[in-house]
Amino acid sequence: MNAVAMVDSPDSSPARVESKLLGSLDVPAGQRFSFPQGIFGFPEARTFGLIPAEKEGIFWLQSMEFEALTFLLIDPFAFVDDYAVDLGPQELGELMPADASDLLVLSILTLPRQADEAATTNLQGPLALNLGRRLGRQVVIQDSPFGIRHPVDVRGKGERA
Repeated sequence: MNAVAMVDSPDSSPARVESKLLGSLDVPAGQRFSFPQGIFGFPEARTFGLIPAEKEGIFWLQSMEFEALTFLLIDPFAFVDDYAVDLGPQELGELMPADASDLLVLSILTLPRQADEAATTNLQGPLALNLGRRLGRQVVIQDSPFGIRHPVDVRGKGERA
């Protein structure tokens, strides 16, 4: 299951959130995630809306509490050759899905300050999302060959060759 195919709960209406970057948004229940531990550096932000961007494999993660807090995320498996993660109970904790297809792993993208620099993504601290329970958590992958500032070209198609 991917984030675009998330299903809304029939008993929940969309929540309105104001975003300094994205404007006024109606975030359906199926796109709202609770991060009980927050995200590194932002422990007070606990609820986010996951909004698919126009380009496949790219998403916005908008804080529902703080209008100025928006992350740009990518599907690292679509943009980084040979990227793999092995997330077990220790890393996932309360996120442990009943079915592996309920788990979505995304990484935070940092855009370059200069046009001649590459965008980078944090492959050592990706976000794990349980789509069924709508829970999220940033995990740390120990002994990863990938770092926190891995260069990535998001201008391409975002599909593996």
